[in-house]
Amino acid sequence: MSMLDLSGWAALAEIVASVAVIISLLLVAYSIKRNTDEMEVSNSNFLYQLDADIAGDVSRDVGLATILHKVKREEALTGVEKIQYIAFQERYLGLLEIAWTQYKSGSLALIDWRDWDQYLSVFVTDGLPKELWAEKRSFYKTEFAEYVDSKYVEK
Repeated sequence: MSMLDLSGWAALAEIVASVAVIISLLLVAYSIKRNTDEMEVSNSNFLYQLDADIAGDVSRDVGLATILHKVKREEALTGVEKIQYIAFQERYLGLLEIAWTQYKSGSLALIDWRDWDQYLSVFVTDGLPKELWAEKRSFYKTEFAEYVDSKYVEK
């Protein structure tokens, strides 16, 4: 077996360096994938927490529960009750906007988005009158507003 000359060692070093670069790129790709997965889980958990907070308000606030009961029975609301009800529904609209934004930015998995979309769209279109949405529409990004508009059309 002959000894490698300087050019032989250089060629061997290039091969080793190439393998090291490939391994490091694979590790970076794996790390990015893990971070993306963790971010999706974190965002989904954040949405669940917001939803739990809204639902918790109903169980803790007898007045709000009464308002929702009146709405379900199609009873008239007082002016103050109407404001409280609209504020409650706007919280669900805000939750939908957060879910939609996270999905559009790629930080919420498609399967999670489908579940949130189905769940929250009902709250928004059934709970927030279309006339009120028309008044609030300008406060939201155009793309999101068009998305909500499409939910009212589907209904």
